[in-house]
Amino acid sequence: MVSSSCRESLFPTTHVALRRPHTDANSVIVTGEFDAWTGSHRLTRTANGFEGTVQVPWGRKIAYKYIVDGRWTTTDDQSTELDTIGNLNNIFHAPARP
Repeated sequence: MVSSSCRESLFPTTHVALRRPHTDANSVIVTGEFDAWTGSHRLTRTANGFEGTVQVPWGRKIAYKYIVDGRWTTTDDQSTELDTIGNLNNIFHAPARP
């Protein structure tokens, strides 16, 4: 599940909550275009899975993946798309800046 919220109007980004609704992992990291694929956002375990917040540019399509216990993967409950070299990524469409 993906949701977004507005950040102060002085910043060109918005916060996006990313959730992986599976509890079967020890560690989940989300990475993508928002962190140059560096794997820098560890998600927090909740009763319903894992979740965390990242910043993304307004009005952009953002590709991302989860790293679950060291294995790169997507999740079926979020949109996916193949990139130009054939990798399957989850996709988030950030809203336009208000």
